[in-house]
Amino acid sequence: MKKDTFILIVIFGLLSTLGGCSYPRNFTANFYAKNEQQLESIKNDFNRLYSQHPFSILFEEKTFTNISFEFNEDSIKYIYHFNIYGPAFTDSLKARHYNAPQIKKLVEDMRAIQCTWIANVDYYEGLQARRLIQMSVRNKALNSTLKGESYCTLVFFETPQPFNNKGVFLDRSDRKRRRQINGNVLKRVNDKVGYTITKKYR
Repeated sequence: MKKDTFILIVIFGLLSTLGGCSYPRNFTANFYAKNEQQLESIKNDFNRLYSQHPFSILFEEKTFTNISFEFNEDSIKYIYHFNIYGPAFTDSLKARHYNAPQIKKLVEDMRAIQCTWIANVDYYEGLQARRLIQMSVRNKALNSTLKGESYCTLVFFETPQPFNNKGVFLDRSDRKRRRQINGNVLKRVNDKVGYTITKKYR
């Protein structure tokens, strides 16, 4: 009897450990549904501000107070590190003719939802230039006992995208080829939003 009890305890322990190694399968669908308004607002504000003056934002640590801000000046990119509450951040935005109040609001909105990174990515479909917005989100539900921390990378396309019956986005020119982000398969949230879970925040 004691032997059977011991075996059951070992099995339960293994199952618990394995359960701690993966994220909830429905995490992204639930996360997006719960935060859709905020995510779409961040995406739209970023897109609007980017069209005025290109940039990208990366939070550097878990306190969400220090960022890398990429200033895109013609063909040259400058990356500076700021404390988001320090005067240097505002002064640098104004000096380079960015909309400082709106950029700072975007940063606070990202901080509120733990969005670690946002950027525009240019790509081509056939010979036509396209652009997508990519953002990464940190969430404790993605932490793993054995594998450490993971991130949810969301991709926002301009137009609806093809996908297969498993919800995997497909290349528009080659429907047999699955779309990937840094080697990770891109899955469907809806026909214009995809996601993948990665070990990197960008």
